[in-house]
This record gives sequence, structure tokens and C-alpha cells, in this order.
Amino acid sequence: MLVFQVNSIPLKDVIISLAKSFKVKPQHFCGEYSLTLPEHLGTGEIRGINFENGLALLIYKVTFKEDIRLEFTLNEVHPVKFLNSVQGPLIHEFGNENKTHLIEEFKSAIVASQNRSGHIIEFRKDTRHEVVSVEIDRERFCTQESCELQDWNSPLKEVLTDTKGKKQFYHIASSGVYFKTILGDVGKYKKQTVVRKFNLQSITIQMFIQQLVQFQDDLLHTNKRSVLRIQELKRVEELGELILKNLADDHSIKKLSQISGLNPAKLQHGFHYLFGQSISEYITHARLERANVLLKDKEYSVRDVVAAIGLESGSYFSKIYKEKYGITPKKYKSIYC
Repeated sequence: MLVFQVNSIPLKDVIISLAKSFKVKPQHFCGEYSLTLPEHLGTGEIRGINFENGLALLIYKVTFKEDIRLEFTLNEVHPVKFLNSVQGPLIHEFGNENKTHLIEEFKSAIVASQNRSGHIIEFRKDTRHEVVSVEIDRERFCTQESCELQDWNSPLKEVLTDTKGKKQFYHIASSGVYFKTILGDVGKYKKQTVVRKFNLQSITIQMFIQQLVQFQDDLLHTNKRSVLRIQELKRVEELGELILKNLADDHSIKKLSQISGLNPAKLQHGFHYLFGQSISEYITHARLERANVLLKDKEYSVRDVVAAIGLESGSYFSKIYKEKYGITPKKYKSIYC
């Protein structure tokens, strides 16, 4: 394993320090610093930018040829880090402990080191890593947002206002789907410098906000959580396929919730995210699509079609069919049969 010391805290100096260790030249443009990995270490880049409100964004998109250990051990109080493993697992360790934390793909961790002990992160060789870290300079953040922090009631308030680093903090959970949406905009506006900087600032703020929202959601009982996690999307996708294969079955939200293990709020969020429709809209669309196929079959009467797609009322079927296609089912069937 290759070990590199990072004796810096502001992201500008972090990138410069890493570039020096990697023996490459750092790049700088309008407050955004970056480096490209040298060929002997691997491929990819590391980018970082600081903002005046104390927030910063650090992005690793790298594949190393050897296991890499980065030791952030400067003798100062370190920023709170919101570490998001978008691709590949990340290993985290506090500088004052000999204990590792595995941050798996699609997991998010909030970490704050004690006193001036710092952080250590490790990357596995031959693994594509994409890690997004929102970093909070506690002293600057508290100065900038002092008014808003006064009435904030959250355990995270103690973490973000702990400017002396008196307590260590670690919290990990599955990432919400909003991270995929937000991070999809990171690479935009490369040739529009003003737009790019404000876009990165917007992304950083959105990430910060959503992490706070997700943390509060983590504290709730499972049945009351509303933030849909990336790992739960698979269950929503499978549920969508199940509905298509069994259109005549009971597809009430209560039943679907029992099947998937997801509460109604998450189900609705998931269907909107994956299919752009509510559950009822998805089911209705699927039933009408299936009805169109069956209406062309001479073996099926309109009444048979109604039963086959799980409806009980022929008049209701005619109503929603005409609303969607502008023609009655009976008229449509007469065209083909």
C-alpha cells in the first residue's frame, strides 16, 4: 500500500499537497483546483473548490494501480465531512483510532474527528472510485450562519458548531436517490466559467441540505421514513415488473407496500423517480396498453378484456380508455375485428 501525507486543510492546499506527493502539477482556474493522476499511479482526477460560507466540495474520480492511503493529519481541527461513495467502496479511519469504517457504494457517512486527530481514507487498487465529499469549515460556517443555527433543533447542530473538535462523530446510511440527480450536473458548464462556479456552489449547497434532511429521516422509525434510498430503487423496479406481469391482481398501495417492504411515501417517490408517474397512473397506463393488445384479439370480448386487466366496471374502462385514446374500446375493437 502506498501512503501519502496531506498536511493541509483548505481544499486549495489539499490539492496542491496531493499534487506534490503524486509528482504532478496542480491546475487552478477561478478558485477550482484539480490534479490528474500520473500514469504510474492510475487514471482519473481529483477536484476541489471552497466557498465563502465555509462549505467546500471535493471530488475523487480515480482508479489506482495500487492500494492508496491518504492521511489527513494536519495538527488542526478538521472540517466535518459528508462522504458519499457514488462508485466503489471507500475505507475511512479516524486519525486517533486503529479502527476502519467501510463506506460501501451508495452509502453516505458524516464524519467529524476529535481534537486535531484528522482522517484517513483508503482506495482499493484496480477499482473505479467516485467519492464526493462536502466539507464544512465549522468556524467559518458558524460565523456565516450564526442566526440560522440558533433555532435549529438537530443532533447535527452539536457536530457543526463544535469548533474545537471536542467530540468525535460518525454516522452512516444508504444514500438517497437525490444524490444521483444532483451529482449528474457536476460536469456541466466546463466552458462557461461563471456558470460553472455557481453551478458547483449550488450542487454543494443542495448536497449539504439533502444530507441534513436524510440524517433527520434516518432518526425516524423505518415505517415513517420518506427519503428514498438508491438501494431501494431495485425493489421499486421489480415491483413495476410484477405489476406488468399480473395486471389482474390487487395492486392497492397497501398490498404493494407489503410486497416491497417500502412505505407508501417511498413507493410513490420511487415510481415518480423511475417512471415519471404515480402508482395509480403507472397501473392505469399499463392496463390500457395491455387492453389495446387484447382488443385486437378475436377471442376476447370487451368484457373479457375488462376482467383480464383487473377492472370490474365496464363503464369505467370505457371512460378511461376514451380519455386516453379518444375512442371507445368497442369502436377500437370493431376496427380490427
